[in-house]
Amino acid sequence: MANFGSMKMLTVFIYLSVFCACEKSISNEDIQRPKSVNEHTVPRFPYPQRVDFDGCIKPDHVSQEQLDRDIVNYYKYWKNKYVKKSNGNTPGGGYYVEMKGTGGDGSEITTSEAHGYGMLIFALMAGADEKAKTYFDGMFNMFDKHRSTINAHCMSWVIHHTENTRFDKGSAADGDLDIAYSLVLAHRQWGSEGKINYLKQVTNMIEKGLKTSIVNPVSKRIMLGDWDTDPLTTRSSDWMTGHFHTFAKIRKDPLWNTVADTIYSMVSQLNTNFSKETGLIPDFVEGSPPVPASEYFLDEFKETDEYNWNACRYPWRITIDFAHFGSEAAYLEMKQLNKFIRQKTNQTPANIKAGYYLHGEPITDYSSMAFTAPLVATSIVSPSSQAYLNKGWELLKSSRESYFADTICLLNMLLIAGNWWNPA
Repeated sequence: MANFGSMKMLTVFIYLSVFCACEKSISNEDIQRPKSVNEHTVPRFPYPQRVDFDGCIKPDHVSQEQLDRDIVNYYKYWKNKYVKKSNGNTPGGGYYVEMKGTGGDGSEITTSEAHGYGMLIFALMAGADEKAKTYFDGMFNMFDKHRSTINAHCMSWVIHHTENTRFDKGSAADGDLDIAYSLVLAHRQWGSEGKINYLKQVTNMIEKGLKTSIVNPVSKRIMLGDWDTDPLTTRSSDWMTGHFHTFAKIRKDPLWNTVADTIYSMVSQLNTNFSKETGLIPDFVEGSPPVPASEYFLDEFKETDEYNWNACRYPWRITIDFAHFGSEAAYLEMKQLNKFIRQKTNQTPANIKAGYYLHGEPITDYSSMAFTAPLVATSIVSPSSQAYLNKGWELLKSSRESYFADTICLLNMLLIAGNWWNPA
């Protein structure tokens, strides 16, 4: 399947050469041109983008127009239910995605995880929502005013309900990584000549935040946050290889390719030793060679050594890498995982359960879109999964649960329908 990668590289090269010759990579030397007063508010990649990713399929039982409408309807529901306005105690105010975080004490109104998700969504929905930039910039301000108490180029993993900064904490890797990536999207979407210089912000965050406190300099594994000192402990929900290949291109920095390669090496070893027939990955990993972390890791819950509430996001992150960059490793891993889940559920996505032991038996007898949506998304890498993808889409568009499941559902819908475009 190596041809997928080369085909995508050729396609991207031709596209950039013909249409984007002035913007080969993000740099402080982006070409300047005369612009109207409000040009920086007009999206350059307005929703829907309807990208046909090389080697990928989309649901074909309905039109692209219907897929786009399904997403807009879900987005309106999601925004109305979860996006909240600052109480005014944060200077400059802004917006956040309401949630309670695992490990929090219940006093928080949001986490950096939710914040990153929200910023991704608003950058991708610009064009469908004329106020998307207003929401994005408001969320940026909340991030900016609630920085980590350890590395100020990262975000506090919680915001207290008072919004008083004396309750701010250290960071969480997933939030930091998504916020940085969302700033890349924002730079491509609106440019960096407006009130917020997205390019400057993401450059500082990558160079002084992520490379300093999130990527371990020795193991090249993703740390749990800027407070983590163990070079071998990592969380599979942070294995955002699509993000890392994006960072590698926009910063012209091979470190990020090394980080992605490190992840795929761990995945290969874990699958060989613990989940050869399934392709499932545990929530947390430690040691060299990598092994599933112990039960109750970080005091989260018993099954932190299985495919559970962190690892459920892993398929979505790896599938993006194949869709955007044609990664052969991503293709092979998602093909195996998709084969397992189709067989396990008797070709019925509604039978996907909320958690699996690495050998393939379900942990629970109930379902959640937090698990269903990412596993359905793996179907886009396999033409033989067309019927499964079609049935899965019907589940996704009609699902209504809670913050975590609904947000993951919306993000996977954007990917499946080709409306998560590649900012690199």
